[in-house]
Amino acid sequence: MLNRYRNGTATREEIVFLESWFDLADNADDFITTENEASFEHLKITLKDKIDVQIRHAAAPPQAPHRMPVRRWAAAAAVAAIIGATALFLVRQNAHQSARARQTAHATGVPTLRLADGTIIALDSTTTGKIAHQNGVIISKEKDGTLSYTAVPTGTSNANQQNILTTPAGVKFKIILPDGSTVWLNAASTLKYPASFGNTNRVVTLNGEAYFDIATAANRPFIVQSGSLSVEVLGTEFNIDAYPEDGLSKTTLIRGSVRVMNHRGSIVIQPGQQAVNDPDNNNRLSVINADTEKETAWTNNMFSFKNDSLQAVLRDVARWYNVTIKYSGRIPDERFSGEISRSSQLKDVLKILEINGISFEIKENVITVVNKN
Repeated sequence: MLNRYRNGTATREEIVFLESWFDLADNADDFITTENEASFEHLKITLKDKIDVQIRHAAAPPQAPHRMPVRRWAAAAAVAAIIGATALFLVRQNAHQSARARQTAHATGVPTLRLADGTIIALDSTTTGKIAHQNGVIISKEKDGTLSYTAVPTGTSNANQQNILTTPAGVKFKIILPDGSTVWLNAASTLKYPASFGNTNRVVTLNGEAYFDIATAANRPFIVQSGSLSVEVLGTEFNIDAYPEDGLSKTTLIRGSVRVMNHRGSIVIQPGQQAVNDPDNNNRLSVINADTEKETAWTNNMFSFKNDSLQAVLRDVARWYNVTIKYSGRIPDERFSGEISRSSQLKDVLKILEINGISFEIKENVITVVNKN
């Protein structure tokens, strides 16, 4: 097809398809220089792999979220029809990324582990195997990158020995705690926990965001402390989003049951519910139905937005890409819905978020949102 397009013998349908593709892709020239028909199959595979397609069954929110401009939506739909996809394109990535573009070097550091004695260990990709031994506990980093704690039967543990795991911007990290509970720590977050839990409560402290899969332990509640909030469980899966700069603290329950507490009282939530702590309203606790896929999308390396404001979207972007957001002019009251891979380059994410009258200026690690209206 590409050869026919170049020599002027392509059909009208083929021309529509390819020109729609050229409109969407930044690197279409890479395909035009391909000399064989197999490139078209590669093109289709690339489209399927790289364009984010979602089918929405839910009713539209009260305020319609931002969609792609009509021209681009139509072009994307034309491509989808040809490759056999019937879906609503909400947000898409660049359909073709070169190997160079896939190197999204937005992570500016590596996760670190601070031991009870003050020793700081850099958990880079080259660190594997046993990395430390604290009274009765061996700390290891597995080949898949997971940090794990293993009790030594003859050792003497001390629940007062606190460790601190810290993730930089652009990096998430998995840890298996001494009790067998698994925690996925999101970017720009810290988790403080004992090297070995005692025989009573299992208490950890979170600053930022983490997903918890808690091992069941009768009569030994697992408690997550985050700011003024405490979340108590016995065995369950849940997500806590408690970045201080976001204001609200959100606890989303996936499985089991948890009790969320602050100085004003406590509430119990069920799977599919979210407890919201509002510090601007005297730490009022409320319960809402949660979009669990949206709240946990980061664990699958995705940004997920649903009727979110531009400011909320850019806070997520800033944490992941380690940039500062500034605004020039009035902040637009736009809403965004859709998903974007966290493997995307920053410039491609910003291109997706551009709307009429709004542009982004990048200078070093500062992004200025310019309102031209």
